[in-house]
Amino acid sequence: MAASIDAYQREIGPTAGQGTESRDGVLSSPLERLSALHRISQSATASLDLDSMLMTVARVVRETLGCDACSVFLFDPSSDTLVLRASIGLNPGAVGRITLPLGAGITGEAALRREVVPVVDAVSHPSYVDYPLLGNQPYRSHVSAPMALRSPDRLIGVINLMTIEQRTFDSEEVAFIETAAGEIAVAIENALLYSETDAELHNRISQLSTLRQMSRLIASTLDLPQVLELVSRQAAELTRGLAVEIYKAHPDDEHPPELLSHYGAGDDVLTDRVRHQVRGMVDEVVGALGTVERSIQVSPGQRVEVMALPMLTGRRAVGAICVYSEKHLGDDPEFHGMLHAFSDSAAIAIENAELYDEARRGWQRTSALLQEMHHRVRNNLQTVAALLSMQARHASSSEATVPLYEAVGRIRSIAAIHDVLSSGSISETTVGVIAKHVTDEASITTLPPDTRISFDVDADDVWVSSREATVLALLINEFVSNAFAHGFSDRSEGRIEINARVSDDVSVVEVKDDGAGVPDGFDPGETSGLGLQIARTLTESDLDGSLSITRRPEGGTAVRVTFRSRRLPEDTIT
Repeated sequence: MAASIDAYQREIGPTAGQGTESRDGVLSSPLERLSALHRISQSATASLDLDSMLMTVARVVRETLGCDACSVFLFDPSSDTLVLRASIGLNPGAVGRITLPLGAGITGEAALRREVVPVVDAVSHPSYVDYPLLGNQPYRSHVSAPMALRSPDRLIGVINLMTIEQRTFDSEEVAFIETAAGEIAVAIENALLYSETDAELHNRISQLSTLRQMSRLIASTLDLPQVLELVSRQAAELTRGLAVEIYKAHPDDEHPPELLSHYGAGDDVLTDRVRHQVRGMVDEVVGALGTVERSIQVSPGQRVEVMALPMLTGRRAVGAICVYSEKHLGDDPEFHGMLHAFSDSAAIAIENAELYDEARRGWQRTSALLQEMHHRVRNNLQTVAALLSMQARHASSSEATVPLYEAVGRIRSIAAIHDVLSSGSISETTVGVIAKHVTDEASITTLPPDTRISFDVDADDVWVSSREATVLALLINEFVSNAFAHGFSDRSEGRIEINARVSDDVSVVEVKDDGAGVPDGFDPGETSGLGLQIARTLTESDLDGSLSITRRPEGGTAVRVTFRSRRLPEDTIT
């Protein structure tokens, strides 16, 4: 260990204390003592960073008094112990690891007696304690000076000076060391207050950051489990508590508060008995609309502090946030105000999530009812179509048969859309799905048995609302039926194309065939046929669009329906 001390001293440099038995004349005049005290005061006030300041003080005091080593112990009132915080000439690895009770060793004796203890031969002193980790064995003489505040009377710590050679500290040096220790105590107190203020500032910043995150949370998610988890975790971070629980109050007062979320300590702390008492606190909070604090016994010798904060929306409490802590959370009005702001923000976030969840469940119920309605309407339409088909088969003339089969086709087209809406989304579908269902029904209902028609549908990218879907089903059925009846009347095969596109919210649906085609200059507005009258009325009145029918240059007919879609970008709740 002596070799280690030599290494420490080589790093620091030679001092005036080595190789001398006394220090007569070092601080022999008042001017020298005043100048030395000024240097020590300057070193003590040069920085508010506690660790840096303590190392500087130890170095300057050691050099000023011509000693070989200097150490600084600070008093910890929570444990009534002295903790090594700085050393020069001793093992730097011992800093923070040496702890002395009051009265232990020369250092502890000086702290307990609140007076300077100069010892010429430290090893022979009855209070001497050897600390191998500290490396104090080579030092013969030792002076311990308590650092204390006079008003209020409070111990700050102890500063130690040591020399390798035996040295007697005279009364003037002892008085000087006592004065210097008082100055250093004031500087340390200022640094401690600065550290506490700085830590409190960082804590306030952290608390404000948590409140900002809570505000962002209100607007960022409506998923109730996620909201509860985030609120619980952030409440624990804000209060630094053992655990946080969120309880929901039942408005009927017949049921106990419901535990919605838990974060932190487990069942070893939050026993059933503890939670029973906490639920009683929640009832008090909801009734009084104010904070309730209580100390609850967890087990013999163990208690937990509980603070229950109301979650207020408007003039009612929807529940409470319960914070479990090892110690009282304090009576700082600003901190309590911040906690209430947090709990109110949490209440808004939770209420919004619950309203959204309730709306989503209501939507799901409504969707199920609408799907069931679509299913029953489809079945009824199929029944009507079947009755009309039976009537058509028993008709005595083609004049009666053709209109009946056309009506069957229209009814089955509508039934097909109700089938689509009952099995998938109740509010929207694609033109492609509509076209495929309608052409399948038309092929069965109105296509002559000796005619083969191929269909090419390209319309899966255009979405329409349920109302538009019904209208388009009737329109496509009319256009396909007309192609069967007029375009392919003298042919055994043909081709029909159905495509759709959308641009700037304007949808275009086209039905093209390669049949005989309409005459040149054909005007659908001057046609008296029922089918085209229905198509024109549906397009203009129901879709608020336009209808055009033209002859294709390569042969056949092209029908175009143009309308502005009323489908919203997001018109469903998932």
